[in-house]
Amino acid sequence: MKKLGKKGKEWQKAKPKLIEIYIKKGIKRCENCGSKFGLSFHHRPKRSSQKYKHDFSHTRLLCPGCHDYFEYKEEADKRLFAKARGFDRKTRILIMAKKNKSKKPNWQQPHKCKHCKQVSSMLICPNCGNMTV
Repeated sequence: MKKLGKKGKEWQKAKPKLIEIYIKKGIKRCENCGSKFGLSFHHRPKRSSQKYKHDFSHTRLLCPGCHDYFEYKEEADKRLFAKARGFDRKTRILIMAKKNKSKKPNWQQPHKCKHCKQVSSMLICPNCGNMTV
């Protein structure tokens, strides 16, 4: 077996810290498909690059199939790293709605209902039946 180089040693030190961060954030499945099988860290930029960093914002937890897919699809990889993460589903929807520069009217974009405070993208709330705006 080959000896570890400088980058390999850095990765061996950073990996346990990253695992702790992911557990604290509640990310225990593939960030793309939700699988629990064979998870590994996907880096952007790649570890072979001079710009790589071993931190939460530069890595994603992916299963082998998703890892291979995002490895070779640059546009999909950019979309993956643009996703909000580490939040519950409703908060993530609201964060992504703020980032989205859509031409839809405000009531068609995800927002909180003024009566029941649930996230909706409709004029009539499916939870309480009242107008959301």
